[in-house]
Amino acid sequence: MKKIFLTFGIALIAGASIAQKSNVTNAALAYKDYESNFQQQKAEEAVKSIIEAKGYIDNALKHEDTKEDPKCLMYAGKIYISTTMAYALDSASFQGLNVEKTVEDGFSYLKHSKEVDRKGRYEDDVDDFANYWRALLSNQGIAAYGEEKYQMAMGGLLGAAQFGEVLGITDSSFYFFGGQAAIIEKEYETAAEAFKKCVEVNYNVAQSTGFLAEALTELGRAEEAEKELKAAVAKYPENLEVLIQMTNFYIDQKRNEEAGNIIGEAIKLDPSNISLVYTSGIIYENMGALDKAEAAYKKTVELDSKNTDAMYSLGVFFFNKGADANNAANELSISDPQYEVLIAKKKEFFASSVEWLEKADSLKENDLQILEALKMAYGKSGDVENFKATKAKIAELKG
Repeated sequence: MKKIFLTFGIALIAGASIAQKSNVTNAALAYKDYESNFQQQKAEEAVKSIIEAKGYIDNALKHEDTKEDPKCLMYAGKIYISTTMAYALDSASFQGLNVEKTVEDGFSYLKHSKEVDRKGRYEDDVDDFANYWRALLSNQGIAAYGEEKYQMAMGGLLGAAQFGEVLGITDSSFYFFGGQAAIIEKEYETAAEAFKKCVEVNYNVAQSTGFLAEALTELGRAEEAEKELKAAVAKYPENLEVLIQMTNFYIDQKRNEEAGNIIGEAIKLDPSNISLVYTSGIIYENMGALDKAEAAYKKTVELDSKNTDAMYSLGVFFFNKGADANNAANELSISDPQYEVLIAKKKEFFASSVEWLEKADSLKENDLQILEALKMAYGKSGDVENFKATKAKIAELKG
């Protein structure tokens, strides 16, 4: 997992075993010194020991006789991962170290050790190391998440998940909440990797796909985000939450036609979902599909007779239609037969605007947004008395 540095200053487990090859033996001894020094908080000595250990194990990894040896690989994993911890103590001593690659290689060596260890000689040693760190990091990550220390939570939870992979365990919840912490910290590359893992194992698929799309979009990879969402919709065509995530993506991308199509499918699955029906009205209005927008807003009020958001939207909707009719009439001469038709429509629309805004105002008194819209509707409909009264009420509330 990129960008996850294991920089927790905590005690290490002791480890040693009988050597087979000199470089592996020397690496093991130097690593044991590192553990002892680190545990005793002797930072300078710990750094020297792990640098020495890495030098020996790197030589062993190049040698034909040891590069596929499970013991060599086991120590390589431990030493590489520990090197990234020592880096946090004294980064100046590790000039040119690629911390991300070192972490990734460390986990790879631990896994490969188990793969080639046909007699299982070092499997327990690898698992003990992984279990220890998985437990320790997960506890730290969970605590940090609860305390809203999201950088530490990200490192702890995703670090624990990586050790879980060494054990053959997919810690879906660690990836999920670690990914959420990464989103909060705007570590979008890390978040994308975490949520890809969640999607792969079908964990909380709707939210995971949504977060994955968010991370990819933030990385400038909107096409990839759309591809991931489409794959989820194809796999789970009757999953309402997945359809909502797809809709939200299109809304964010200002692709209203696609959003309208997807939200229509979502509403078929849950026709009484007030939020979906109302949102569809906004989408349809933005698309210019005014008949559908009006129907959606009215359906929202039908489903929820106290939904002031839909009432306000209807008020603004009819106000805008009235303004459009008025503008169209102004383009014509008074003698044009269509002039009187447009004037009649204008009055009708403004009257409807007042009706819906008054309903909203009666349910949500002293709401300045509603009152401002109502004042304008009174003005356009020629209701001078209510216009003045509403204007005075707004001034009183603001004053």
